[in-house]
Amino acid sequence: MANYKRDVAANRDALFGDAMGKGTGKSGGPTSRVSSRSTSSQPNPKPAPRPTAAAPRPISSTASSPDDHISSFTPGPSKIFGGKISSSRPNNLLSILTGQAKIDKMAEAQDHRLRAQKAMTRGVFSRPDPISAANYYKRAADAYKQCGENRLERLHRIASGDCQMGQNAYASAAADYTRAAELAEVSEETLERKRQECHKLHLDAANAWASMGEKGRAAEATMKGAFGLIMGDEIGKAIDEKALTSIEQAIESFVPDPLNRKRNYRRTGKSIYEDENAVDVEGARRVGLELAKQNIITDAFAHETLFLVGVELIKRRHYESALYAYGAGTASLEAEGIATVSLGRAYLSETILTLAMGDTVAASQDFQQVHLQRTSYLSSRECALAEDLIRACTVMDLDALDDARSKTGPHRSAMANLDPVLRQLVGEIRVSGRAKKGKSESSASFLSSSGEEKRSTREVSAANTQLSRASAPNPPRAPELTGSELQQSLEEGFAEMDDIMNEMGLNDDEEEDFDLT
Repeated sequence: MANYKRDVAANRDALFGDAMGKGTGKSGGPTSRVSSRSTSSQPNPKPAPRPTAAAPRPISSTASSPDDHISSFTPGPSKIFGGKISSSRPNNLLSILTGQAKIDKMAEAQDHRLRAQKAMTRGVFSRPDPISAANYYKRAADAYKQCGENRLERLHRIASGDCQMGQNAYASAAADYTRAAELAEVSEETLERKRQECHKLHLDAANAWASMGEKGRAAEATMKGAFGLIMGDEIGKAIDEKALTSIEQAIESFVPDPLNRKRNYRRTGKSIYEDENAVDVEGARRVGLELAKQNIITDAFAHETLFLVGVELIKRRHYESALYAYGAGTASLEAEGIATVSLGRAYLSETILTLAMGDTVAASQDFQQVHLQRTSYLSSRECALAEDLIRACTVMDLDALDDARSKTGPHRSAMANLDPVLRQLVGEIRVSGRAKKGKSESSASFLSSSGEEKRSTREVSAANTQLSRASAPNPPRAPELTGSELQQSLEEGFAEMDDIMNEMGLNDDEEEDFDLT
């Protein structure tokens, strides 16, 4: 039992420092407790202070502050889609060597680099050995990682990946390229250089995955490379054409356009499954459809990557491209044939985006002809919310729209299951026109109060209007006519009408007799 206590005290001191007091013995336990127990002159000794959550911990010197997640700039692809390294924790909280230990480790890395160069040298009785060179480059990169040398580690990861590609070790090459791309995100290079390196290295990783038949991982790496081109931009800023083209091409790598019902919302580029120069258009379309069915990605969680892309596009007000991404995710779930809840939320997301674009007719057609044909969707909460939103926009009823998206309304469960970005977009939907940030009256009421509160406010304003009308002076009325005056006024009116008809030639005195026999 004493050994257990000593081990616990030693582990606590290793994690939090000597926070239990300065008096510690060689065994690792605090001596203040022993002395307090053995001394009878101190009846109630104070307990030793325990480490709190605010106690300092040994973290990397390059780690950023916890406020990075509220930044208004686009993070790197590894932070958006997940990865071994993120922009907020560049070195995964690993301790970096300093002093003599770092000097020795740098010398070891240099030795591995020289061995790798020697392995790739052609001699009289030897030839280049890429396998050994890749191993030495990887060891050198690991050593530079412990020293915190971002640039040297990145260069040796790339060299190791190139050697692995030469020997058809595609998985190892893809891992090295991905690690190098993640290091490029947090490097000290210029922003444009970081974008180009991240884009190129992720595409190299996608090529390696595709070479070994991993289409899902290749598509994900392609998507990361596309988002590397907008790294560092403001989140509300529109995406330039080159980056948007890369993103939509990456979307098609998940789900080909012939299988995507929302392919018409693609803003840039053309599908690689369409042959414009084909003589037999219908035959080429059938061949493209068969090829698309073979290349669709139905791996687990593949749709989540597409939904993340849609969310990022919604943040930048690219509603058409976002709907194109959500259509691809929906097609992937439909091809899988298993999902029910995720598919229902995908249908609701399509409806919300279509209504946000102001196209109520298209939203109603998709809801009736596609969404309602899925049996599992008919009894879902998402179906009820989509139906009420479409009905409110169709009849242009702002009160019904506010009731449907209210936080305390009947659809609060379906609203709570939506992504926060989509939930905010629902608040910006208008009964007529495209959703605009800060332009919709219903958005403010949705975010601040429920539909019932807004209705009560309207009732109060209507009552105030009636009260003001009642207090206003009545306008003067025309004097009432007596019986003889009213008869004279009517005769004058009829006489005037007869004069007008006589001038138009419609008088009854000059009617001609027609022989009808």
